[in-house]
Formats: sequence, structure tokens, C-alpha cells
Amino acid sequence: MDTSTAATAPAGYKVAVTEQRKGQILVFERTAQFTDANVKWSFSTGNAPGWDHPFEIRFRDTKRYGAIALMTFGKPGEGRAGIVDVTGDTHLTRADLLWSARITTYPHSIERVPNAGAVVVAGSRDRLHVFGPSSSDLASLKEIQTLSFTKAHAVLWDDQNNLLWVTGGTVVRTYRVNGTMRNARLEKYGPDITIAGNGHDIQPDYSSPGTLLVSDSHHVHWLDKKTRKITKTVSLAYPKSYVRHSSGQAMWTTDPDPDDSRWGGPTVHFSEGGDRTRPGAEIYKARLYTTQFH
Repeated sequence: MDTSTAATAPAGYKVAVTEQRKGQILVFERTAQFTDANVKWSFSTGNAPGWDHPFEIRFRDTKRYGAIALMTFGKPGEGRAGIVDVTGDTHLTRADLLWSARITTYPHSIERVPNAGAVVVAGSRDRLHVFGPSSSDLASLKEIQTLSFTKAHAVLWDDQNNLLWVTGGTVVRTYRVNGTMRNARLEKYGPDITIAGNGHDIQPDYSSPGTLLVSDSHHVHWLDKKTRKITKTVSLAYPKSYVRHSSGQAMWTTDPDPDDSRWGGPTVHFSEGGDRTRPGAEIYKARLYTTQFH
């Protein structure tokens, strides 16, 4: 796979990983070893029913709480979406949740639409779940809309074009968000974009703000947000997440053994070298620790 960049040394930034074996979300400095002693922030579920297998971690800014973390967990038929405040304690548990909801459609991703206050969860079986608050209190979030979307795996807000991007199966689709709070509703916008395999993730290319990175079962696609055209495709076996830092350095995770019952491996890969391995871990996704949309 072509992951070359102009940078020759690791950039300094924080990385968040979803570790499915122990039901943890962990944050490390990119240049540190991914050991327990180097954990900068964590959320631990105790692998309670519905809270095992973390699939998503995303950080966003809010006026009321400052930075929050949005997360999804679970197995088919029994999952959870949750939000915590990340401006206080370093090591959090389910007791620190500001909001959570039971999601039975195998939730793989979650996003917050900032001006509308809505939260969207991708249930990978067959639908999108839209939640709206009655106030700035996140505890007031209530499900207000569901939309059919087979194999919905990833959602991402595009603040440059005011669109919600979603991928699942061989489709990338966009939605407008009309209204705010409990009146927020998603409306399909524009033609669907076809990709080769089962769409798994959408991330910004922070080194190219007009570009999204869409990963499917065997590829990573560079997608121009304005033209809706795929400008580049590279091969990568079973990627679960792929992102580029503003320095141009890429970071990704894969499923190293698609024939076993686990969905991740112990290693986070970096294009400039210096991969990080956490022995025994089952890392599904790796995210940049940032609240920025692009």
C-alpha cells in the first residue's frame, strides 16, 4: 500500500484506540509505547452486557460541557451508545456517563451535529438512529427518527458543506440535517456514491481538508467532498480505520485474521514507521485525539 509522506519523523499527537478484549477506550501519546503506564485518558466498561466491544470513539466540542467523548459498544442485538465529559477526570467508567442509550442494531459509529444538537448512531445491521435533546443537557437526548440503511458502519459530520456522510455496504450517502434539537430530521441529499466493498469507516484527511478517507473491506478511497468523486484508491486488507494527520502521516488499524471471531489486532500502524503494539489487545479503531471536523 502507498502510505508515503513527506515527513520523516513521527509527529506529536494523541491517539485514542478502542480495545475490545477488555472493553476499554485508551488514549496515548503517539510517540510513547502503548502501555498501561502511558495511558493519558481512559473509559472502561467492565465488559458489562451491551458495553463490551467498543467500536467508536470520537471527541467533539460543546458550549455547555466543553469537550465530550462519543462512543459505541456491544454485540448484535445488545449494544450501547454513550457520552462522557472529558474535561475532568482522567480515568472514567459507566458511572461518569452524561447520556447513554440501548441500541439493538449493533452500533458501530456515532456523531454529533453541532448546530442542531442532534446525535446520530449507525446501527450496522440496518439503520440510522437520530437523537435530539430538549435542552443543552445531553441527558435529555431522545430518539426522534430512524432511517433504513443496510450495513451502516460509519457517520461523519462535514462542517464545510453542512452534510452528514454515512457509509455501509457499497454505498456512501449524504444527508442534510433540517431543524434543531427535538425537531432535527435527516433528509437524503445528492446521489449515492458507489464503492467496491463493505464500507467500514469515514474519516477526514486532516492534511487535505476537502478530502474524506473511506475504507471498505479491501481498500481506502480518497473522496473529494465537493465533486463527490473518488480521486484515488489503494489496496489494504481489512482496514477498520484510516486517517491522516495534518502532517500528512497516516494511521490505520486492520483485522489481521478475518477468519477468527475477533475484529481487531494488537497493532496501530503509522506511515512514517514506529508502529505501536499492545500485546494481547484487540484494537478495532484508532482515532486522532481531536475535536476538529477537518
